[in-house]
Amino acid sequence: MIHNETIVAQITSPGKSAVGILRISGPQAKIVAIEVLGKIPRARLATYSTFLDEHKKVLDKGLSLWFPSPHSLTGEDVLELQGHGSPLIMDILIKRILSINNIRLAKPGEFSERSFLNGKLDLIQAEAIDDLINAETESSIRASLNSLQGHFSLFIQDLINIIIKLRVNIESNIDFSEEEIDINIKDIINKAFSEIHHKFLKIKQTVIEGNLLKEGKKIVIAGFPNSGKSSLLNILSYNDRAIVTDIPGTTRDLLYSHVNINNIACELIDTAGLRDTDNEVERIGIVRAWEAIKKSDHVLFVIDKTIEKSRQKKICADFIKNLSNNSIQVTFVLNKNDLVNEPFNFEKKEGLSFISISARTGQGVDILRKHIVKIEKNKNKESVFIARRRHVHQIDLAYNEFLLAEKNWIFFQNIELLAESLNIINRFLGEITGRFSSEDLLKQIFSSFCIGK
Repeated sequence: MIHNETIVAQITSPGKSAVGILRISGPQAKIVAIEVLGKIPRARLATYSTFLDEHKKVLDKGLSLWFPSPHSLTGEDVLELQGHGSPLIMDILIKRILSINNIRLAKPGEFSERSFLNGKLDLIQAEAIDDLINAETESSIRASLNSLQGHFSLFIQDLINIIIKLRVNIESNIDFSEEEIDINIKDIINKAFSEIHHKFLKIKQTVIEGNLLKEGKKIVIAGFPNSGKSSLLNILSYNDRAIVTDIPGTTRDLLYSHVNINNIACELIDTAGLRDTDNEVERIGIVRAWEAIKKSDHVLFVIDKTIEKSRQKKICADFIKNLSNNSIQVTFVLNKNDLVNEPFNFEKKEGLSFISISARTGQGVDILRKHIVKIEKNKNKESVFIARRRHVHQIDLAYNEFLLAEKNWIFFQNIELLAESLNIINRFLGEITGRFSSEDLLKQIFSSFCIGK
């Protein structure tokens, strides 16, 4: 899909800099080269050039690069001009280029959108450009690059290919009645179901990890009132986000803080103190605290270490019992250790993790940070990609449809019904890579990009 309109934008950050770069894409790029440079430069070769105004007077000097269609970023003719990074020079050059007919300023993300529409990138790769620009940790950068290089797309395409192969097999039998379905096709379907199920579970786990990298690992800080939860939030986030007082029940709602702990993106969530109370507002806060705990990736349960050891042990046992989800990582943070004069360290007791700290003095907090990082880095991240909520949603839709198809096949063994379900699954997955996509979806995705991308 080659556009009739030619677009231009500055692709370097606005403001003063050593170099400023303009990108022009579309059918008029050749005219821009002739008008501004006096000629079309040699393809894919950096050429020292003079940038001219309409009266052939020099506006600037720099490098020009010419990428003829289809071997370019967008699949169209592309010209890049690299001049001095003065905002005034950039503005004058843009005005000069806009004075040529049928050229306009690019919209946010329009270069990437044209790359997608012209088959240079799929939708996952296009989104990965934006994710790479906005990445805040090294792990996020690596995951974004995995997606940009097409690794995530191949992962999805492998599953689509298995589904297509099954569709081909069953649709070749579509004219037979239910009584005439032979054993061979049943074996093919059952074998394919097993393979598809395995692929879906692997993709779902990978996408969950990729979504964690994008949105941050959810770490809930929980505990009884006045145990030091809010103080811990403040010291981990290097900011006085939470109000800290000696009055029990000060924190009554969820308080969020996005932090980078040794290159691990985390969303810290401070919660109301867990206790029985007659206060209606505080009780609502406690309900929300438990909801947050059950949706978290890691719970830092803060305990006042000055209370009796037997009570500490009972608090730990009761919390683990009430949690009822063994997949959530729990670390018991023994706060106020400076008041009991015991070592600041990490201990493993009866399968539970304990770290002694002082949120007041900061002692032991570095041990806690290293513990959080160690848990995250122990997970296998070699094949992780950045996953957006859109990807998670589409995979959930596809997987739920597959489970329904599997159930219907067991009960009815109807090939036509199975073929229709496989078609729906294929469409859900195809919307991830952009094989099937609406104009509204594309507008929503690319409008979030910066201008020049």
